[in-house]
Amino acid sequence: MKRYALLLLLGLCTACGSYKAVRPDAPLAIVAEAQNNAIRYQAADGSRISAIYVNSNSPMTVELRQGSTVEKLTQTHSMTKTTEYRNASTIWQLQDGFATLTRGGKTVVFTEIIE
Repeated sequence: MKRYALLLLLGLCTACGSYKAVRPDAPLAIVAEAQNNAIRYQAADGSRISAIYVNSNSPMTVELRQGSTVEKLTQTHSMTKTTEYRNASTIWQLQDGFATLTRGGKTVVFTEIIE
């Protein structure tokens, strides 16, 4: 009796298999990947900053990397031509081809580096 139970169990496990084994003509499910977009910027004074836009978070976020410093900001609003990210001390306003960084009362305009 135990032998038949073991065979039945093995048979059920084999029948389950993968989705493609059960329905070989069925399309595979598409899993959305996290969309991260990294863009580098340069200011008129030569300073550089990298922005990694993380679109999989809700609300969306950006990581600003400048030298060894990494700062995370959260999207506060998005309009037709401007998207704004901020935290307690920094504002990052993204426009078409450039971005404005406001930190400590100082504003710097960064232009996107096209490679």
